[in-house]
Amino acid sequence: MKCTISPQQLGTGLNSVSRAVSSRVTLPILNNVLVAARGGSLQLTATNLDLTIHHSLAAEVEEEGEVTVPARMLSEFVSALPEQPLRWQLDQAHQTVSLQSGRFDAHIRGVDAKEFPPLPDVSDGETVELDPQTLLTAIDQTVIAASADDGRPIYTGVLTEIAGPEVTMVATDGHRLAIRVIRATDGERQGDRLGVIIPAKALSELSRLLKPVASSPASVSLTIGASRAQVKFQLPGYELTARLIDGVYPSYEKVIPTASQTVVRASTEELRRTTKVVSLFARDAANVLKIRCEPGQIVLSANTNEVGDNVAGVDASVDGDSLGIAFNARYVADVLNLIDSPEVELILNGPLSPGLVRAPGDDTYRYVIMPVRVAI
Repeated sequence: MKCTISPQQLGTGLNSVSRAVSSRVTLPILNNVLVAARGGSLQLTATNLDLTIHHSLAAEVEEEGEVTVPARMLSEFVSALPEQPLRWQLDQAHQTVSLQSGRFDAHIRGVDAKEFPPLPDVSDGETVELDPQTLLTAIDQTVIAASADDGRPIYTGVLTEIAGPEVTMVATDGHRLAIRVIRATDGERQGDRLGVIIPAKALSELSRLLKPVASSPASVSLTIGASRAQVKFQLPGYELTARLIDGVYPSYEKVIPTASQTVVRASTEELRRTTKVVSLFARDAANVLKIRCEPGQIVLSANTNEVGDNVAGVDASVDGDSLGIAFNARYVADVLNLIDSPEVELILNGPLSPGLVRAPGDDTYRYVIMPVRVAI
């Protein structure tokens, strides 16, 4: 195995795939990254068995081959090199990699590539093509509502349903619910509605990979394996494969408000800024943000006995009854940071019913927040 490559490109690729390396694995080989020189490319693969990231980058390959090397050591060494050609050579007999760049000459002991676990095959499933920027936005708007509690694995995932030309992504932690509907770019899929639960952590890693290519004309392929055990995303230069979460997702439609007692419209930026400032006084009081809807405005307030209180009004169009309600301030701030329309709409049906946040009249992204029971 002999090849020459740019340290900067290799370092970037290693940083990306190494995010699939976990320090809590029981198999030592999973601390390594699989490096393969084939054709005119160097291919990097890392996995923790639940998540696999594969990256291919251009290289001058003189002799093909493959080996696994410690991901952390290789990544730190390559990232510290100056931008001079890096020559990679493998001593097959001793599984030792020689790395030469400028005045640096390093040797890293590897492990035979045969010890690396076989990569998941997701080539025989259902595939849809998606716009990278649209998918990136949908991921960011939904994973934020997924739970971080591994004790409830279903809630740590994002339900992804494909029906016709539409892909619906849903996440909830039991206190809030985010729903985003996007359209496939390759037309309408035939067959029954298909739904799987993708780990939110895997989608967060996909979000990182999408950001550099979000504005490119290339599409992203989403493939769900025929066994419904794996999902694979293909994008320029990368493949990300994740193990799906097994289980039945809760019936989220029942939580979405269908009636409205009060509908509020306000400037997204003004409400975002006001929420941020008022919430400073909610941090030490269970993070409770109180909202009072009045004719022509909504009043936001928060108070902590040991710190003080803060009250601020925001001009708004209030259609319906005046009422007071309280939410977790962080949940409100999160959704206001994710809505990109000039105005935001808050639909309420009483102080003890869930509130719906969306862009005015737009159901492609809906965010439901459960209220906090406090005196208003």
